[in-house]
Amino acid sequence: MANLTLFATKREVLGKKNKFLREQGLIPAILYGANKISQALQVDLKEFEKVLKQAGETDIIELVIDDKDKRNVLVQDVARDFITNKIIHVDLYEVEMNKPIVVTVPLTFEGESPAVKEGGILVKSMDEIEIEALPRDIPHTIPIDISSLQNIGQTIYVGDLKVSDKVKILVDPKTPIVSITNPITEEELEAELGRVKTVEEVEVVAEAKQEENLEAEEATKTESTND
Repeated sequence: MANLTLFATKREVLGKKNKFLREQGLIPAILYGANKISQALQVDLKEFEKVLKQAGETDIIELVIDDKDKRNVLVQDVARDFITNKIIHVDLYEVEMNKPIVVTVPLTFEGESPAVKEGGILVKSMDEIEIEALPRDIPHTIPIDISSLQNIGQTIYVGDLKVSDKVKILVDPKTPIVSITNPITEEELEAELGRVKTVEEVEVVAEAKQEENLEAEEATKTESTND
């Protein structure tokens, strides 16, 4: 767990007046938690961006309010301006270090799949996963080595993930995460479309074909399990 600190001050400005904070390089924030009274805060935008880059939404941050009150928090939500993509508001969630919490952790895909080099298509069904753990035990990310996908038709499932015994995964182990499917041939596309008119149509049909391949693989796995 990274050792990160974020400084904040109590906020008196509310509502539409928050635009004046942003003009000063500050952003409004809300601190809340289970059985906690929420607090209106303000933080320096540049400092928050630095902390967010390291912590994401999975690492514990030591929040220091008015240089004296310290809290352990997670970044719960970051609101951005839909035009400029600048951060305009932050939700911070106070955690109790001795109580497990449920969070969503990103999945990172590492290595190269030999099957892709042979023409297979890598299909990712998930890019994050829900877990339960004590705050100090939450992994920043969960890595997945796709170099184990050596043949077309292979799949990595949730049950294949390697995590600490302090982390409980809350997703069905049989859920597929990433698979290798057969490439889509031009003949298959033309058969589906009749006559290809646009690139968008090709993409839609290709995606549908990949989903069919995944469903077929899942059916085969289920039959093997039942046997």
